[in-house]
Amino acid sequence: MRDVTFRQAAGLANSSWTSFQSYSHPDRYIRTTATCSGSTRSPIPDTRSRADATFCVTS
Repeated sequence: MRDVTFRQAAGLANSSWTSFQSYSHPDRYIRTTATCSGSTRSPIPDTRSRADATFCVTS
């Protein structure tokens, strides 16, 4: 079964924004990508990845 549960966490690139961290794999976050799928769940190894995994949540 694939992991589909994430928690809302302080943003990795900007702590006033939001990142979504996997419960079962805490080193993995949802992040945007330039691929057709639009997003991925992956480790965050560098500054660019931290920015890709940081979102401004609006209501």
